[in-house]
Amino acid sequence: MRVGYIRRSVIPAVLLLVLSSVALIGVECVRRSGDQATNVRALITALQDEDWRVRMQAALALSQIGPTATEAVPALITALKDEHQRIRMRAALALGRIGPAANEAVPDLSKALQDEGPNVRMRAALALGQIGPVANEAVPDLITTLQDEDWQVRWQVAEALGQIGPAANEAVPVLSKALQDKDPNVRVSAASALGRIGSAAKEAVPDLIKLLQDEHENVRESAARTLRQIGPAEENENRP
Repeated sequence: MRVGYIRRSVIPAVLLLVLSSVALIGVECVRRSGDQATNVRALITALQDEDWRVRMQAALALSQIGPTATEAVPALITALKDEHQRIRMRAALALGRIGPAANEAVPDLSKALQDEGPNVRMRAALALGQIGPVANEAVPDLITTLQDEDWQVRWQVAEALGQIGPAANEAVPVLSKALQDKDPNVRVSAASALGRIGSAAKEAVPDLIKLLQDEHENVRESAARTLRQIGPAEENENRP
């Protein structure tokens, strides 16, 4: 190829790269500008861009806007089904940052708990927890996912069940079992979730008492704190 000559077959690829770069810069400029309502609408449009990198940056920008991006919820729900895992992950992240106002996304986030990518599953669980008690319909799916092969997914599921709180009381048996998880982070989160569920978690007291002998100090502290949260002294008389 002669210097100063570009083969015709290269032009489409170069043009796409240039247009993608311009679009990415545009997404960042939109995120930084002051009119949030206009920003969100522009980012919703960017979520449908043919370039996956632009869609990914749009989802990331919406996650940084947070609760005021409620208008983007339907588009983010669609993005949960994107062919690119990183976009699905960032769409879940954005929905979680929007919070309870993203409750219409709960069924789709529940489905995302079965995503092939562990990072997507983890972000879906994180989002359900951030949506909070109004995500209680996701509890059966969270219970199933608490047995995920990836410890970070199990950890985030336990956290989510705790954030849903008393409405997650049907998860008490599986959270009690998770107190024996091989990963200490999961054990801490399972104990914490039982505490946030409250008095409905009394059946977990014997397992929590055993956890007071755990080799990890933070696990023991979590168990002790949860025993105080669950209820009055009647069930704590059996402590060693």
